Amino acid sequence: MAATVLIAGGTAGVTYAAGTGPSAVVAETYLPTVDITSNFAVVATVHPDTVGCNGYNVTGTGTSTGKPVTTATWAQKEVVCTATIPGKYDIKGTATMTEPDGDRLNISYALTAPLTSDTMVYPTGTFKIIGGSGNYEFATGSGRMTARVNLLDHDHVSSSLLGDILYLG
Repeated sequence: MAATVLIAGGTAGVTYAAGTGPSAVVAETYLPTVDITSNFAVVATVHPDTVGCNGYNVTGTGTSTGKPVTTATWAQKEVVCTATIPGKYDIKGTATMTEPDGDRLNISYALTAPLTSDTMVYPTGTFKIIGGSGNYEFATGSGRMTARVNLLDHDHVSSSLLGDILYLG
């Protein structure tokens, strides 16, 4: 019966119904609960496994802004391998964002990027929230992570997290 009413209502009604179905409304109203940008400097040292990994141990420190953290310090540790996935950087790491009041949000992440002769690298992948302290003690969640790395400028690396957080405690 609803279809009859829409058809009787004319073309505009049919067009409107097709353009604003349930999936269109959900797509327009999705607001991530994690939307964080981090800017940091990194230090890379040669990974001891020159055969199985053939990469680097990387540490980084800087700042994070967004939501749910409004301002925080960023501290990361990661392993970047070039031998585990043919033709790609294979990046696995953890990061902690610490707010001024001491609350910490911890994440783990897995990223990849093509091995290239270009000095700009754009790793992409996923992150998981693995808890923390204070407001984040029982937090969980996940989402997409992207990064921007200039291999010639280790002082200006950035990453973005976009996803969702759940508070289970």
